[in-house]
Amino acid sequence: MPWKIVILIPICSCAAAQAVASDLVPTDVMPPADIIQPPADAITPYVGYSIGHDSNPLRLQNSAAAQAMGIGSGLSDTTQRYLFGLAVDKTLSRQHLTANLSAAKVDYNRFGQLDHYDKNLAANWNWHAGDHFEGNLGASYSQGLTPFIDFHLLERNIRTEENVYADGSWLFHPSWRVRGGLTYTKLKYDLESQQPLDNTRNQTEVGLDYLAASGSTFGVQLRHTHADFPNPEQDNGLLVFNGYNQDEVKAKIDWLLSGKTQLHFLGGWVSRKQDAAAVRNFSGVNSRLSADWSPTGKIGVTVSGWREIGAVDDLSTVYSLNRGASLASAWQYSEKIKLVAQVKYQKRDFGPSSGTGTLGSLNQNDVLRDTALSVVYNPTQRWRVQLSGIRSTQTLKNGPGGFVSNGVTLNTRYAF
Repeated sequence: MPWKIVILIPICSCAAAQAVASDLVPTDVMPPADIIQPPADAITPYVGYSIGHDSNPLRLQNSAAAQAMGIGSGLSDTTQRYLFGLAVDKTLSRQHLTANLSAAKVDYNRFGQLDHYDKNLAANWNWHAGDHFEGNLGASYSQGLTPFIDFHLLERNIRTEENVYADGSWLFHPSWRVRGGLTYTKLKYDLESQQPLDNTRNQTEVGLDYLAASGSTFGVQLRHTHADFPNPEQDNGLLVFNGYNQDEVKAKIDWLLSGKTQLHFLGGWVSRKQDAAAVRNFSGVNSRLSADWSPTGKIGVTVSGWREIGAVDDLSTVYSLNRGASLASAWQYSEKIKLVAQVKYQKRDFGPSSGTGTLGSLNQNDVLRDTALSVVYNPTQRWRVQLSGIRSTQTLKNGPGGFVSNGVTLNTRYAF
């Protein structure tokens, strides 16, 4: 079996590390924060501590912007994070149950207004009915501070997301599988000024896959998403409800080229119709291609490229057309030491959602660059120590602004 990259996210409260960790590389090689893999059929408590320094956690343009906010000329801050969690793995006959519960206290040295608790809960039942039916039933809850990439106020903007999902597949032939799923998502912000971004999304998906004898999968999937934004947003003096309906027809391919190389592709036609204004509708191709390469048993590389529409870190009801690429590499230097390097480039174009020119302005078009380097040390199987350095920049394409941020984080975690 090919060696696959496992990238460990820093347990860090600094905004730079959180933003990069959440979106630096594709999620198929980036496990969620505060998630551990417990031993089979075990209940595993764990604790963690981290300290991080960020040169610009609020993602401000310069010292003048900081002075205008009344926080002095300094941009930097140091944070500490105290983590407590519980991971569960249980197998009952052919049924597999997993859960992870964690809470973290985050303290800022300068910007005490941002002190908060991160809360995460995820549970999944991987069910099996005979030899031909299987699927998942689960839910997740996450609460934490909103990233500052597109939000630059010194206010505690807590973001809460709830997910409930169910999916299943039927292997009706040794080489053919049909699948389907339902997902409900609710997104909520504490700040009154941000509540026009509150929304719920209902997603329905069906697909058909061909399972090749080589282990590759070739399929097609249809997806419909209905999004409702209950609180209107001000657009040039008008109250605008930003709900939408989105339909997708995409090919889904997982191709095992060799024992060392895998290709993953998801792409096709996407049509989004906004409730507020037809001028902000979108119709076009979305695609994402990635490749996993394992030249040796100790080195793994993942390369990705994409062109797709997406929310602006869920901080805006408009969308951007994103074009980008990322590279991640992990080197298992020794049994206890791993080196991980990651880079990402993304260009965001708000033109398709410009509407009246206020909610989605061409002046917002930008380029985001992120780089991270981590050294992971495992003194024992249960104890992990990680040192990470992160650099993030934003460059606006049509005007002044943007930011530069450099961060360093030291964290440790112990699983009992």
